[in-house]
Amino acid sequence: MSRHFTFLSVYEEYGITDMNSQMESVCLLSAFISRCDETLRNLCSQVFAIFTEAVINLNGIQLHYIINHIGELFTIIVLMELLISNTSLPATWNKYCKNLKLLSHMQNIDLIEEKLQALSSAVDNITKKLMSDNIVQNTLQNLATLRKSLVDKNCSMVSSEFTNYLKQAIINLDKLVQDIPNVTTMYKCVKINALFVLSSHLFGNIDKKIFKSLIELNTKAHSVHIIGTTVWFPEQFLQRYAPAQSSSYGKMSQTMIKARQTYISNKKASLARDMTSLQVMCAQWVLSVEDAFSASHHKLNASEMSLHAKLLLEGLNVASNINYSVLTLINVHVSLGVPLSKSMLMSLFEVIDMLKCLTNAVSRNRNQILNSLNMTIQHFIFQAISSILEVKKALMTDKNYANKRLDELTCLVIAERSLRGVASLERNVAANVALSFVPDTTYLEDSYVKLGTLLEKVQTLSNFTKSMDNFCNCSWMLWHQHVIPIYLDQNFSIQLNALKLKYFLMVLEDCAVLLHKTDKQYKKHKSKDFISSMKSMINESLLRTTSQNIETNLRLHIHSHLQLDVVNPFTFDMVKKLLLVIDNFRIQNIYMSVVPSVEHYLSTMYYNLTTVVLSDWKTYGEMRQMAKFKLNLKTVQDNLPTQTLEQGLDVLEIMRNIHIFVSKYLYNLNNQIFIEKSSNNKHLNSINIRHVANSIRTHGTGIMNTTVNFTYQFLKKKFFTFSQFMYDEHIKSRLIKDLRYFKENAEVNENMYLYKNADKFNKGIRVLGLAEDGQSYLDLFRDLISQIGNAMGYVRMIRSGGRHCCSDATVFLPTLDISKSFKELCEEENLGHDAIQASEILDNNINCLITNFLQGTEYFKLLVDVFAPVFRNPKNVHLKNFFIIVPPLTLNFVEHMILSKDKMSKKNKVGAAFTDDGFAMGVAYILKLLDQDSNFEALHWFDSIWKHIKDERRALEEQKLKGSVQLQQALALTEKKIKTLEEEYKLLYYSLTSARIFFR
Repeated sequence: MSRHFTFLSVYEEYGITDMNSQMESVCLLSAFISRCDETLRNLCSQVFAIFTEAVINLNGIQLHYIINHIGELFTIIVLMELLISNTSLPATWNKYCKNLKLLSHMQNIDLIEEKLQALSSAVDNITKKLMSDNIVQNTLQNLATLRKSLVDKNCSMVSSEFTNYLKQAIINLDKLVQDIPNVTTMYKCVKINALFVLSSHLFGNIDKKIFKSLIELNTKAHSVHIIGTTVWFPEQFLQRYAPAQSSSYGKMSQTMIKARQTYISNKKASLARDMTSLQVMCAQWVLSVEDAFSASHHKLNASEMSLHAKLLLEGLNVASNINYSVLTLINVHVSLGVPLSKSMLMSLFEVIDMLKCLTNAVSRNRNQILNSLNMTIQHFIFQAISSILEVKKALMTDKNYANKRLDELTCLVIAERSLRGVASLERNVAANVALSFVPDTTYLEDSYVKLGTLLEKVQTLSNFTKSMDNFCNCSWMLWHQHVIPIYLDQNFSIQLNALKLKYFLMVLEDCAVLLHKTDKQYKKHKSKDFISSMKSMINESLLRTTSQNIETNLRLHIHSHLQLDVVNPFTFDMVKKLLLVIDNFRIQNIYMSVVPSVEHYLSTMYYNLTTVVLSDWKTYGEMRQMAKFKLNLKTVQDNLPTQTLEQGLDVLEIMRNIHIFVSKYLYNLNNQIFIEKSSNNKHLNSINIRHVANSIRTHGTGIMNTTVNFTYQFLKKKFFTFSQFMYDEHIKSRLIKDLRYFKENAEVNENMYLYKNADKFNKGIRVLGLAEDGQSYLDLFRDLISQIGNAMGYVRMIRSGGRHCCSDATVFLPTLDISKSFKELCEEENLGHDAIQASEILDNNINCLITNFLQGTEYFKLLVDVFAPVFRNPKNVHLKNFFIIVPPLTLNFVEHMILSKDKMSKKNKVGAAFTDDGFAMGVAYILKLLDQDSNFEALHWFDSIWKHIKDERRALEEQKLKGSVQLQQALALTEKKIKTLEEEYKLLYYSLTSARIFFR
């Protein structure tokens, strides 16, 4: 049962969406509920058979034990339905069923039809049995069908047995709820409500007095916590399964809500008094256990065994009472939506500490308790057997017992033999059932009541350790994790709080153990995530705070010569040591040490603060020594090796003449390299990241910011030319015309900017005139964009070279967290003035190096942010149609690249090139500045290119089928041209896509 309760309680924590992984657990759950239903029907049918067949004398037999277990079984079914309905399991299951039905209609699935039908049948069975929120209703219908075999007379006899049991149980429980409100008592209240519903459905005997008594009991047991966040509310249960009686009672829901509100207000008023009472009870019990079980007892007399039994049963009551108080208070607040005050929450933490205190007391004396339990249980069994033998002896004095009372004797013999052996649950049940069928007139005085009490004690003591662990288990904190930071925010400088911290870690361990169990069911690793989050929370809230407090304490001690407030060393200094003395904290297999954490914090802090103000080295040195002297904390001394500088190609001239550089060099995006366009020499110059890194080594990291500043000035000039071109009336009017045509024919052209329009634009620009070197205005505009892109590529290379340089330099540093400077070390060694001055310069260089390595500047973002507002300004509205000129530009660029690559194989290599990714970088940058990425994508330009190439190829293939030999040769050249065109467009597409990633 506990397996399924736990599985359902944590279902929402795991957020399961795939039902396949949970099929085994769901099948086991279904089997368990079926087993409960079958057992309940079997038990009821046997009870009905006793009254129907009249095979035994019914006078005086006592069925309350059997009725109690009927209620137990039905309660499990009720709670199972409640737990399932409180999860998203039915919704996930229904989704799985829909997917399975869709799968069954598919034709190409690799599954035998018989197996699929069997699977569908099993799934439908589980859906009807579990997922339809009618588990209880089905059980009641099955039992009602079973009851029809009874005749009216016998039905009234069974009904009267149930009625008498309900009356007596409600009276007894009413006293227990007032006197001993604990988990066990509240569970019995659920059972009584379940039995009432069962009885009313089976026999229809509605006693208004019983119902009224039940409602009065429910006002005291108004909220019963089951597991996790599931709470059983009596009014909801009765309104659903006993609607006739509930409607006749009136305002039952309002009565229950008022009872809960009254409970909260009463708890607030009596919280301090209850806390004191509980603390006294716990302390008394722990001291009594330590006293009673301090020495090993090999032999106990009867009085000692009775004393031990009484003590252990008291402990169970105390633990159960505390568990009930905490969970009821929290869950009533949650159900009413009333926030818990911080004072009340801190009181609840105190109560949790008490529970773990009880657990520790049992753990410390576990061996002695187990020995005592063994002897005590044997003693109680001996008393029970003696009592049975007395009844048996009295029975056998009747001369006619063999004829008239043989059944009674048989029951007594069964009970006696059941008890002679291991005190197991099965033997206890068998003895109780056998004794129930002995008439009450056979027992001597109140021997039956004493026997029942003895057997109940035996069963309770047999389960003592398990029950104690369950009552003291605080895994429910898993569902209320938001209160954990509040606990960790306490002032652990207070000695008592520091000592109680281990109890709270035991609570967190309970949560981890629960998740470890459910991880196996859900096939996930939630427990590791939970432990990891708790560890980080403890590190942040506890260890870091402790480290800061110790640092403050040491700082005040070092500056005690100044005028400070007077502090009491016994309250201020000693408590700091307490956590250091405790040192190790543990949650399952994860250990957290206070001392190393504090030492690491102090080492880091002293190093960082000394590097900020080097003149404070002496103060922090004294604080190091004071930490060792007062608290025995050993901070780490850091030693840094020397460094060497490497010379490389100087690119300072490139920065100064960037306008010449971007026009004379071509950029390769993937290799991050610049290659000279043309040269009078037999070789071409190239610049890569290594050259830039060497230059930064020579000139220092300051060159990076200066280069970006030069680039900014250059871009300002180029963007002015860019704006003038876009403002030209011929260009502007042609762009507006193309854009209007695109929008008007969007549906006809499948939302694509036609290739022929770009070609027409490209050729149309040539009509406006040519430059001296034969280039059109569009060629010049393309070259401008390439230069802008080259400038951005150079900025990218500068940043990469800077990181490369810093990365190479930091190889010689043993660590990036340096706690002590070279200057301090030189001064400690009393070196000369020149050595100290040189070490100070070295410290500054190292600090600058680490800063530049750890904090890379996003230059692209800076250059976007500085120009974007101007580009997007309404005054520059003439730039808004830039995206429509990109297709003609790309066509122009591809034609240019085909010609350039063609010249690579010719003798005259003027204008030859194999790469020019500056154009792609420039287009991507300008689209980002104008925020026109989405507009350009809406043109589907590259889709139009692929369509154009496809159409060309189709036309070519058609011509191949018709043409002559001479035509075939011409078509082969055309095919090669189309292939070259496609390759160039693909290269441009990849480069442009890559470049746009930089500006996301």
